[in-house]
Amino acid sequence: MQNILDRILKNLQFERLKNYWDGFKPVAFAVFDDKDIFLFNHPKCKEEPYIKLVKTEEFHACTCILFEEVPIAIVDTTLFDSFEVIYSLLVHESFHVFQHLSGESRYPNEILGFNYPIDFLNIQLRILERKRLFEAFVSTNLIEKQQKINEFITLRDKRIELFPNYVEYENSVETIEGPAFYVEYQALTDISSNKKSVISIYAEQLLDNNLSHINIRSSCYNSGLFICLLLDDISKDWKVEFTISKLNLYHFFKNTYPNYTPIEVNVPKNSEEVSQIINNAKTTKLIAFKNFNKSEGIKLIVSGTIKLVGFDPMNITQLNTQALHLNFLSMKVMNKEYFIKQPVCTTFENNFRDVQLIELFLNQPPIHIDNRLIIENVGEFEGSVISKEPNSIHIVV
Repeated sequence: MQNILDRILKNLQFERLKNYWDGFKPVAFAVFDDKDIFLFNHPKCKEEPYIKLVKTEEFHACTCILFEEVPIAIVDTTLFDSFEVIYSLLVHESFHVFQHLSGESRYPNEILGFNYPIDFLNIQLRILERKRLFEAFVSTNLIEKQQKINEFITLRDKRIELFPNYVEYENSVETIEGPAFYVEYQALTDISSNKKSVISIYAEQLLDNNLSHINIRSSCYNSGLFICLLLDDISKDWKVEFTISKLNLYHFFKNTYPNYTPIEVNVPKNSEEVSQIINNAKTTKLIAFKNFNKSEGIKLIVSGTIKLVGFDPMNITQLNTQALHLNFLSMKVMNKEYFIKQPVCTTFENNFRDVQLIELFLNQPPIHIDNRLIIENVGEFEGSVISKEPNSIHIVV
């Protein structure tokens, strides 16, 4: 860990960050492992370059959190073998803090993402759209590049016409995550020993038609990145203009590109591939729920009036009126908040956040005292235990 800390202090400097994005400067951040947190640029550090704290449950995954009323970027170093990747993710998450501090307001409605339809025509058009986006980026012939950009815009506009809410969800994710992936890419290229190979990592993700339709949200990160890279070719000052713009990234790109001409685009003859993608997407969801229900341990069911207050949108699988939170969730029951750091299945009716029932598996049996259940690493629930078996327990709160 000391080597990582030393290299962070050497590399994560204002002079570097401002080259990735105009006005981008160091923010508060932390790296951590299984035991310790190392906090940088936070008021708590005072004059020290960083301070060491004991790890708490709020430091989980790679994201942004509010720590002692200060937004900070956090990265779990145990997830990665390479300092280059840790550094690029620190830049990525720090950029999200920078967006927040800059007054960013173009965030996506995550509920739309969970309900994103598996539609045959949308997938057909989206595959071709992503291909044209990449071809526009790699083309060195001006006429060909303009043709590919025109096709990309025409395809995106067609999908907006056919599926307005869901494609606008994509546009919103690209708006937030595209620039973050852009600075991540800049950072990884900057520090990598094999700079030319970096772009291929993101290109593979962009053009993987199967994975791009299993997780719509994460697929938008790469399309957002390549829109940013095309903007580099079009406008020198686009980053400054985009930061203060009210437009999402796609519409900003379309407005900035001076040579757009709508063209006729034929629907690709890829029915067999699309059918397989749809089958894979549905099967992936079914397998996720099947594996969850086969989990070892004691099944805990909590039902009643439950309000979902926090979740990880990157790691949720929804099937009809159930959502499988693979990473963690935060919820409120009778004004008491619970943080559950393990897979949890929620059941709801109309509103994703208004949960009727949660299910999870426990390694240790809960302690049952009168009308209370005390669960290790979760907390205490008060209510009526309506069912208690050797391998399951159900409490109504």
